[in-house]
Order: sequence, then C-alpha cells, then structure tokens
Amino acid sequence: MEKLKLDDVDVLLVDPDHETRESICDILHDTGFRKLRLGKRLTELRDALVISMPDLLIVETGLPDGGFCEVVQAIRHHEIGTNPFLPVIALTGDPNPDMVKKANECGADALLTKPVSAAQVLELVGILVRERKPFVVTSDYVGPDRRKEAKRKSDVPTLEVPNSLKVKATGQKDEIDAVQGAIDEAIADVNLRKLERHAEQIAFLVDKIVPDLEKGVVDEPVRQFLERLLYVAEDSGRRIAGTKYDHLSEPCMSLIKVTTDIRAAGDSPESKDVGLLSPLSQAIQAGFGIGTAPADGDISVKVCTK
Repeated sequence: MEKLKLDDVDVLLVDPDHETRESICDILHDTGFRKLRLGKRLTELRDALVISMPDLLIVETGLPDGGFCEVVQAIRHHEIGTNPFLPVIALTGDPNPDMVKKANECGADALLTKPVSAAQVLELVGILVRERKPFVVTSDYVGPDRRKEAKRKSDVPTLEVPNSLKVKATGQKDEIDAVQGAIDEAIADVNLRKLERHAEQIAFLVDKIVPDLEKGVVDEPVRQFLERLLYVAEDSGRRIAGTKYDHLSEPCMSLIKVTTDIRAAGDSPESKDVGLLSPLSQAIQAGFGIGTAPADGDISVKVCTK
C-alpha cells in the first residue's frame, strides 16, 4: 500500500484535556502530520473553522462550553465553514451507547476511544483516504452512509463527496486547487437533494398536523410536529434562493408565516391559518414534481403578512 503523505494535511485537534491533547498531538506528529492546529473549547473550534477549513477535524465529544454534535451537524448542513464534507473523527473516554448513537446521528465519520494509539490513527486516516463512505442526504441528516448492506434498499441515493484529505495525503498536488470547486459543486447538489427531502417532509408533517388541528387538538405531539414543520420550512427558505426551485420561495415564506402564527396561537389557532396548511403543502409538492397536483390546475397561495 502506498505510504500516505501527511505533512501537508491541515489537522484541527480540539480536546479540553491538556495531557490528552498533547499526547494526541505527539501521536499525530509521529504519524507524519506537520500542520497541526490545537484548541480546547467549542468557541475555539468555531473560530478556527471561520478562519480556514482544515482537511481533518479531530474533536473530543465532551467540550466544556457545548456539545460537539451541534457543531458537527452545523458543518454537515453548511451552516459553519465552507466544507460540509470535512472528515470528522470524534474522541471519547466513555464510549457508551448514547454517545455512539449521537456521534453517528450528527454525521461524524468515526468515533475513537481514548487513549488512542498511533496505529489506530494511521489506520483510520487510511480508511478516510481510501475507503471513505459516500454521503446520504435526508431532511434530517447529511453525512456518511450508516446503512448496513443488508438494509440498503432505499430511495435515498448516495453521494461521493470531495475529500481534500485524500487529495493531499495521496500527493495529488495538481488537484489541490480544484478541490474547492468540487466542494462548491457538491454543496449545490446536496442543497437540491435537501430541498427535495424537505418537500417530502413538509407533506408528511402537514398530513399529520391538519386532522388534529381541525378537531381542535393541540397536544404535545402536534406542537412537536409544528416545531419540526417550522424548521423545515425555514431551512427550505434559506436554501431555495438561486436554485431551480426559486419560484417556490413565496409558498415557503407563506408556510413559515402560517406555521409561526399557528404556534403563537397556542391552543386556539385561527381556522383560516389551519386551512392554508394543506394548499401550501400541495403547492410546494407540485413545484417539486412530487405527487399529483390538484384537479383545478396550478395552485397559487398568497398569505398577507400585514
């Protein structure tokens, strides 16, 4: 197997424990890494990502000023930094089932149990370079494909993502300048996939919510569905500008307004607002080419915000 060229790989290591941080830093250096940036808090991690994206992030799951899952999710959903496909290795001294589940669900590539060895680091880096899993994009999740081979039957396709770690570690110097362009193209692809999954999620949530609201039922499950609907609508509104679905900006904004008003009304939402949810959902589905448009033709739903 060809030896990896790790001296030009930019690594960001964030761990609150000084001894552990220094130990892993020594391991990385002995393994061949030379460009190492160190941090011990979540704020330092966020600041470092704003300054420049690394090729590899190694982060402790237990940071003193916040959870690592939120920042990894923000990276994957392109809310922080310029590369949502950044390889991420999570570190933990307590690999309990809940922590393993969180690391998987937030989109980390792998979870290493401390203390770690140089052999473990080198093996895992080799996997991320040569055998990194493709990504999947759903309404909730962007990250490495977690599906088992026997359970892979799904209508959610996988996506091979750009990997600056691979480009640098395999010595493809002529490809380095092209990596960000490939990342930008993949981001656009993920954005469209995300919008399409959101459209499906909107239909599901509205179908769940409307029957109960029409009966005057506003219990905890309904409130949770409303929270999720508002998030999906807002994220769709954020992503949709400049895409081929730009013409659906107005119904997305209208859905945000209606959902916000229903939430604010508590146990007594306005019937006119409840009545708008299904037509808005249908308009969005028709715009995305999902399902069948109503028989009376194109839907045009406009909500007055005054």
